[in-house]
Amino acid sequence: MKIGSKIALFYTLITVGAIAIVLLGFYIYTSRYINNLYDSYLAEKAFLTAQKHWEKDEVDESSYKKIQQKYNELLPQAQEILLNMDSVPTACDTLDKYLDRNQQTRLFKNFPVSFVYGNLRGSALYYPDNEGNFIVLIMASNHYGHDIQRHILMFAVFLLLISSIFMFFIGKLYANRILRPLQHILKELKRIRGNNLNIRIKTFDNKDELDELIRTLNDMLDRVDTAFQAEKSFISNASHELNNPLTAIQGECEISLLKERTAADYIESLQRISTENKRVIQLIKHLLFLSRQDKELLQNDREEIDLLVLLGDLCSGYPQVVFTPEAEDHLSVTANYQLLRVALQNIIDNARKYSQGQVDVSIRTLAGHIVVEVKDAGIGIPEDEIQHIFHSFYRASNTRDFAGQGIGLSLSMKILAVYGGKIAIESQVQNYTKVTITF
Repeated sequence: MKIGSKIALFYTLITVGAIAIVLLGFYIYTSRYINNLYDSYLAEKAFLTAQKHWEKDEVDESSYKKIQQKYNELLPQAQEILLNMDSVPTACDTLDKYLDRNQQTRLFKNFPVSFVYGNLRGSALYYPDNEGNFIVLIMASNHYGHDIQRHILMFAVFLLLISSIFMFFIGKLYANRILRPLQHILKELKRIRGNNLNIRIKTFDNKDELDELIRTLNDMLDRVDTAFQAEKSFISNASHELNNPLTAIQGECEISLLKERTAADYIESLQRISTENKRVIQLIKHLLFLSRQDKELLQNDREEIDLLVLLGDLCSGYPQVVFTPEAEDHLSVTANYQLLRVALQNIIDNARKYSQGQVDVSIRTLAGHIVVEVKDAGIGIPEDEIQHIFHSFYRASNTRDFAGQGIGLSLSMKILAVYGGKIAIESQVQNYTKVTITF
């Protein structure tokens, strides 16, 4: 069942349920009112019956005629039972047939008593007189009241059915109106393919949850598009980077096989092939590493690593690099030693490669965080290219004269991100580049 139908059905059930409760309450109230009204007529009939039989000698002729007239007009079809509680031994048995003990107790306290006997409604009256103590039982079937109740019930059921149909169609119409933006979103999403990820869904400017959903979907599409383009660029660059050394190896082999050469020529050729092969192996290792997920990296053995010792070790082999620790205590992080070493090594090697002067490496604590800075005095990075520098195979426009593949920084960022490190770069062309790592 579609969402629109579910909403319409739910709306119908709730509304019809509320109407049914109201109609049921109305029917119960009306039925009780009709029965109470009929009981009052029965009680009046019982009183008139008692006056007709036992007040003839106590009132004047004119008053008695009025009593008899009212008696004849009111419920002429009613059944009468007159009991003399003083002289009739079976009166109590007759009374037990129609009234229970509580009703009889109320009756003898001169309270009017209404009762039900089969399909008949009745009224009992205790009437003490100078001729004796009497009980009047009046019973009749409320046909007119039952007809009214039946018609009310039929009308209520009819009204409930009509309301159900009407409410369902109203709910369906309202649900379709609510879901129209969702249908628009669905239609737009179906248009999006791998070759047109730049399509974005327009908002309705209603500032509601649907607009928030559209903005979220557009943000997701931005991320998917960026990842897709990065993936395409990665594959293209990887293919290009692998193609160069493989082409060089193939060319070197073909040239060597054109004619017989001296042992020295073969050694030189094999050395060139070995160099290119090492380049391919290194590139493949980097590509495999970049393809690994963060969870896989976290599964590597982790230990407490003293960054003062690790950085001192990395910098000691290069006279160009000056390590200046600004903290004397042990500054440790939990990570895989080899992976963290690769990440920091790449950053320091980049600084050495592009710097013509000294490379300064420092470490300190700031607001409870460990901060490592690597600053060179090199060619710098153009300002509009800094945001792309961590993309795989991306190289700044001013680095074409330097060897490299554009993988080092992306490797470093991935490793450091897994172990809670964040990288920030500040640079000025032909002046300096400063890489700040915060753990």
